[in-house]
Amino acid sequence: MRIRLFVGSLVAAAVCAGGVLAVNNSAPKAGPKTVKEVMKFAHKDGLLKKVLAGGATDDEKKQLLDLYIDMAEGEPKKGDKAEWKIAAAAAALSAGKVVLGREGAIAELTKTSDCKACHDKFK
Repeated sequence: MRIRLFVGSLVAAAVCAGGVLAVNNSAPKAGPKTVKEVMKFAHKDGLLKKVLAGGATDDEKKQLLDLYIDMAEGEPKKGDKAEWKIAAAAAALSAGKVVLGREGAIAELTKTSDCKACHDKFK
């Protein structure tokens, strides 16, 4: 029960932080993206790297937030779904903090978007 409340709080915070701002105009299809699509747009295409390097526009930061919200709403290929929700919601929350320009947000996003940590558990 506590994990569900915690995950719900993280997702709600991420949604509130991004809510209306989280618009993804450059993705090929409308609606929520699958985890595979999120990985392509956010990681393989270099969006995350651009945000972490400080070279992303406000719209690109919002796009990353939108993608991470979709990821938090998705499900992992393997592993514990509750752990997935916590990890994905943490990434979405830190992306929301980047959008808002919070101090330390880039460092937090770097930590919560660690590919190897998630791939070892959920892919």
